[in-house]
Amino acid sequence: MKILIIGFNTRHIACSAARAGHTVHTMSTFNDIDLMECASKAVVCTIQDVHHMDLDEIAAATSPLLPVDGVVLGPGFEHLAHWIRNIIDQKTPVFNNFPEIIANISNKVWLAHKLKEMDIRHPYTLPLDSITAQEDWTAGYPVMIKPITGAGGIENVLVHNACDLTKLLHEIGTNKDRYLIQEFVKGTLASVSVISTGQQAIAIAVNEQLAGLEWLTRMPFAYCGNITPYESDYSTLICNTSVKLAIEFQLMGSNGVDFIITEQGPVVLEINARFQGSIDTVENATGINVFQAHIDAFENILPAPARYRNYSIKTIFFASRKFTVSKKVYEYLLLCLKSGNGVDVPPEGTVVEINEPVVSFISCGDSRQQVVQQVNSFVARLVDILYKDNTED
Repeated sequence: MKILIIGFNTRHIACSAARAGHTVHTMSTFNDIDLMECASKAVVCTIQDVHHMDLDEIAAATSPLLPVDGVVLGPGFEHLAHWIRNIIDQKTPVFNNFPEIIANISNKVWLAHKLKEMDIRHPYTLPLDSITAQEDWTAGYPVMIKPITGAGGIENVLVHNACDLTKLLHEIGTNKDRYLIQEFVKGTLASVSVISTGQQAIAIAVNEQLAGLEWLTRMPFAYCGNITPYESDYSTLICNTSVKLAIEFQLMGSNGVDFIITEQGPVVLEINARFQGSIDTVENATGINVFQAHIDAFENILPAPARYRNYSIKTIFFASRKFTVSKKVYEYLLLCLKSGNGVDVPPEGTVVEINEPVVSFISCGDSRQQVVQQVNSFVARLVDILYKDNTED
């Protein structure tokens, strides 16, 4: 099948599709080396802000990639099924959840109310524009301020006391309707990868979510990778909860449910009604091709249950300063790519801004400790090369 994949970043989806034997056409804001290798046709369209995109410009950029046999809308575009319908043949299937379902689930305030109705544990959540003074929040501190829609944790802010909340309310000003205020819950971040037909669902993996790790990013809550599998006493419970939610919301294809595992048990954080960044580690750990499982689900076919065959980790390294990918950096990242330990590899000469993702490192092994040590060494080597580049400048 000839598949068009559109997203802010598409490498993880496009390469999974290529491994499944599909012909890949893709539009992305990145021109990573491995993306270009797995795609038959690729267009780069710079997107500065996924919330304020020039859809006419993106449609024009996408035009050379048509016609195709099917479309998958990736990160930043999963809610734009109505838009894509205007630029493709009406008979071409769009392998995504219905826009109305995505609109509801991606609204974290709506989801909080729904989870409460279902008696599923979730942090206490209110729209921020319902808070006009610090006295309006009575659930204690610290609290999280998050965008009502969006993922990745980059804009999340931890507020420690009432005085800080007052300051933040003043800074946000008239944009309070874009944010929510949420009870802060401590624990281990985890996610469940689910494949669903809308009527049935199966959990294919439980993943540990990595966020805000200082050796990967300076952003305290930014998503920076995952480890598959994540094993705990609550694995069966969170898998069952995820399947229940997938069926309740009639989700289609590959979806994810994020949890935080507390001392009192699991708490649902959000539902990602789209492909997740954990594709790489889920496939490495289980042997399931997630893209093909996604497509098959639209034909009411679910994958067979799989056992974990190893541990797999992916870590996303973010730039601590603005720099240009030098020849030395590129050669090192290319070596990692060829050895199977690097993905999302930028070309030589790429300008990387501060807090932008640089590259992802991947490793497989027999234990969590082993794979963490391996990627830590890859990151340390990259940091060393970047430091030498900086001192030579």
